Amino acid sequence: MKTLAALATTAAVAFFAVPAAAQDPALDQAYKDDVECAVLYMAVAAQGEDPAGAALGFYYFIGRLEGRRPDVEWRSHVLTVAADAGGELLERSGERCGQLLIDNGRAMGTVDATIDRWSRGEGEMGRRLRAQREQSAEAE
Repeated sequence: MKTLAALATTAAVAFFAVPAAAQDPALDQAYKDDVECAVLYMAVAAQGEDPAGAALGFYYFIGRLEGRRPDVEWRSHVLTVAADAGGELLERSGERCGQLLIDNGRAMGTVDATIDRWSRGEGEMGRRLRAQREQSAEAE
């Protein structure tokens, strides 16, 4: 009977230990790099010179974090890195993070072209958007 109780206790401990480990998985280098990039764009925001660019960069990397690891709470990681961030983070990550954002922007050409066509009222979506704009203008 003691053996059965010991086995049951061991099984219960193992069962409950697995979810705890799954909640705090090891983070790969790509995740850590994206955390640094998010912190870098927080620094850009703090400079105040390019608020739109800072917001774009920050949310781009937050989206990557959420997409990469939806099971992980990124805020604590970002704040932990931000608390210890200094000039070495800017030197280490500035060019890499900026280049990732630039490359993604360049790849958005076809998306931008579609938005441009819609803004001119072309295509089904463009016609619907134009009708909405016209209705809003009439209502004013």
